[in-house]
Amino acid sequence: MSVKDYFSFESIRDRNGEVICYHITMIGTIEADGTARMRTDLGEGGDKKMAFGRLTVRGQDKKISVLTRETNSRIWYHSYTEEDGSVDIISYTARDWRADEAYGFNEGDRVLIEGRAYIRDNSANPGRLPELSVTATGMFMLGRRRRQSFNSGLIPQK
Repeated sequence: MSVKDYFSFESIRDRNGEVICYHITMIGTIEADGTARMRTDLGEGGDKKMAFGRLTVRGQDKKISVLTRETNSRIWYHSYTEEDGSVDIISYTARDWRADEAYGFNEGDRVLIEGRAYIRDNSANPGRLPELSVTATGMFMLGRRRRQSFNSGLIPQK
């Protein structure tokens, strides 16, 4: 049985129909390069903390591309191969006590992250679209990705 990743978004609009923000819900896996890094020197007093991580979401490129087209942005990484399908890596940030929770996620953890879309300005590289990331308002560890055992490819003798 394969694991199912998930990605959805909804636009929050004001009374005039203008988009105020996008609420994103995504389920994926924390990969080795996506484990959270912690900064504890933020804020006016230098006492706020924030975690920065990345979530790998597989097979949801159509939904993700709708959002990136609508916001005229990009995600951190996207690839597609025939054998693996689509792989999208989306950056996320978590503040205060959620930063501790994000920092506790390990490689292989299956995680649900929900929050608001944030478009990071890309003035340093004007030829590239700004990056879409998620500021987490909720984070839940769903389990761990199953590792294949070394013996899983063996065929029993007759």
